[in-house]
Amino acid sequence: MKVYRLSASVAAVALASLGQAAAAQDVPTQAGDVGVGEIVVTAQKRAENVQSVPIAITAMGEAQLQQRGITNITQMSAFTPSVQIDRASPFAGSSTIMSAYIRGIGQNDFGFNMEPGVGLYVDGVYFARTVGAALDLVDVSRVEILKGPQGTLFGRNTIGGAVSVVTADPTHDFAFKGNVTTGSYNRLDVKGMVNLPITDTLAASFSFGSSHQDGYQHRIPYTVTGKEVNPLTGTATGPVAGSTILSNEGNFLTSAPVGGSSTQGGENSRSIRGKLKWTPARDLTVVIAGDYTHANEEAAAETLIATNQALGQPGGNTFATFYNLCVAGVSALPGICQIKGKVNTNLQATGKYLPFSNGFITNNIDTTYANGANYSYVTAWGTSGTIDYKLSPDVAVKSITAWRRLTSSFGTDIDGSPLDMGETTFSMNQHQFSQELQLNVHAFADRLKSVVGAYYFNEGGDLHDKVVFGEGLVQVDGPNAFTNKAWALFTHNNLKITEALGATFGLRYTQEHKLFSGGQSELNQIGLTLGIPPAAFPDPTNLSRVFPLGQFRQAATNTSIHAGLEYHVNRDVMAYASFAQGYKSGGWTTRLAVPLAATTALNPDPTQPPSFRPEHANTYEVGVKSDLFDRRLRLNVTGFWTDYKDMQLTVTSAQTAFVPWFINAGQSRIKGIEVDGEARPIPALRVTGSVSYMDAKYISLGSVATAAGFAYGFKLPNTPKWSGSFGATYTADLGRGDSVALHGDLNFKSAMAKDYQNDFIQGWVNLVNANITYTPPVDHWTLTLGVDNIFNKRFLVTGNQNDGFGAKVGTYNRPSVWYARLGVKF
Repeated sequence: MKVYRLSASVAAVALASLGQAAAAQDVPTQAGDVGVGEIVVTAQKRAENVQSVPIAITAMGEAQLQQRGITNITQMSAFTPSVQIDRASPFAGSSTIMSAYIRGIGQNDFGFNMEPGVGLYVDGVYFARTVGAALDLVDVSRVEILKGPQGTLFGRNTIGGAVSVVTADPTHDFAFKGNVTTGSYNRLDVKGMVNLPITDTLAASFSFGSSHQDGYQHRIPYTVTGKEVNPLTGTATGPVAGSTILSNEGNFLTSAPVGGSSTQGGENSRSIRGKLKWTPARDLTVVIAGDYTHANEEAAAETLIATNQALGQPGGNTFATFYNLCVAGVSALPGICQIKGKVNTNLQATGKYLPFSNGFITNNIDTTYANGANYSYVTAWGTSGTIDYKLSPDVAVKSITAWRRLTSSFGTDIDGSPLDMGETTFSMNQHQFSQELQLNVHAFADRLKSVVGAYYFNEGGDLHDKVVFGEGLVQVDGPNAFTNKAWALFTHNNLKITEALGATFGLRYTQEHKLFSGGQSELNQIGLTLGIPPAAFPDPTNLSRVFPLGQFRQAATNTSIHAGLEYHVNRDVMAYASFAQGYKSGGWTTRLAVPLAATTALNPDPTQPPSFRPEHANTYEVGVKSDLFDRRLRLNVTGFWTDYKDMQLTVTSAQTAFVPWFINAGQSRIKGIEVDGEARPIPALRVTGSVSYMDAKYISLGSVATAAGFAYGFKLPNTPKWSGSFGATYTADLGRGDSVALHGDLNFKSAMAKDYQNDFIQGWVNLVNANITYTPPVDHWTLTLGVDNIFNKRFLVTGNQNDGFGAKVGTYNRPSVWYARLGVKF
């Protein structure tokens, strides 16, 4: 009921504003006054004022990004209502991963078997993988965040929305601009762009970026106290003070090399981009672009929050449970204490292993006893060619051809101890080709604006999971290979019925075909030890293999529509209502630890890997976009209702042998309202604000989800009930042609779940940032001093309740940081 009262009150404000606008629109703009400015977007595949597009969009140009200190795409979520973008993924350890949610729909798993729920596009090119997608923003013209399903214009995997990054094109004027930033944790960022006119028809630009910042979580040595208590037996076990702590760390076939940095959470990346723009004729433009990014970083910070090895208790009966029984001299099951694989060690024989317990919790989120994998290497590069050709003043053809490649390896020690209780390492290689053709038509004296297009996408690659649990009791070696082909036909049309009334209709038909083969093995053959008969294994000649044999296929088709009406109250106010559909591809569960014959309750056919269907969303939206009081006030209000079906969720339970399985868990309903505004009461002052309210809940859950602990009262992940931001910039003229700009902003989010099973609830967070910029009389350089997170608020970015090794771990945000930036331009 609260949401309806809120909607009514906001509607009243909006209606009052419309009346004021009608009265104020004819008042002449006084000399020297400056409005809120216009942002041109390409959300409908053509350049338009964002205020005339009947889609909920948050768009920021280069000046706004710099003013707010936004240097990475993930920082946009702090200033965008109903959007949560994290630079992390559970148990992955790489800060290059973009986990994006818009209006409660997204994806936080990086696996090749999972598709993102929010599509990322750079200059119209789709980035299919979330690894490497947490982009540093270098020479960016604008960023557009489109909310709600974008199934007709952008296609599959934009079920939550789309993020579109548009980089600057070359111009025919020589220019150079750049900046150097230093700050906390030895931060050093260097960015630059040079624009080179070559001939009257050819121009080039070259941009580069380098970012470095030390890690904020310190790896500290663990000191034996002689009082280590086994949580299962309640007695002191393990080495006495001064003796050697034995660990098999670094000896496993699937582990990463031990050593490296003494901190976690550090960032270190380099990127370059080049563009050529050729205009051989007035009606023809060709842009060739290439980019390269390389990150050589530490793993993300991982904090051990709790452990649980209690037999018979929720989260108990884990591999850490068996390990603790072994080192206490108790044999839980015959043969379980014998590590096979590369190590071939009997845990009971040494008597010098530490038990795994809460004794490894440091009680400081910025320290850890971890000493294992700590790296993230990502290289991504690609080329694209864009051709724009005007066949006539009313007809234009556009072609976007692109090829991209991604190679990566990353790993993290998630147990927070000097033991190898939980260590995850991964390598991913991917390549993709895409081709899009668009025909843009203006007809009937510009009353019809239509785009008709075709799209083709071809992707291939592999992901190799390497996971160790329980000091080697379980060693998962999981090579997987994927290919994916998809094509689509689409159209999107805006028809002006009268001068005030318009209609929108879009349609997209998609076909996709996926191939997958997996070779997952458990090198310690824990399945045999647990009593699974050899006949249950997929390969009788290799009892380490747990994944079904063969190559597996999925095919899917989808038709999505977008329909709406727009009404222009006057030239400054537009109201609209729309219906939009979107879907996200299906796939397979690839992470197995035991053969599927042991989990027939979840997957009745052990010869087929567990699969999940595509998910779908239908969204109803109403909105008002307005520029009021001679464009001194911009006020946009949006209400939405989404039916989210066949939700792809992660479950981890005894049924899944404590490894993540992906299922179609059920259905949810998400409704909310967003208010976004900007004001320029006087030329020197700019005020921005946005508020979002979302009411999200499960309305249907399947038996597998409820058996894994899901409940109807659970929060949807990354979906705060309240979120918003308020900011102000005041520019003071110092009287000599120079100026000082003071900027401050407050960003807030109410409590939200960081995982599907609600093991991690992030409390209400308020972040305050501020900066001051000096601009001299000759505008060739600027100096900015700023502080992010002034009051040092710490909160969970992501988390993982891992019942495989019986521990709860999380990644916390970076502490308060200061920075100083010198910018130059010529």
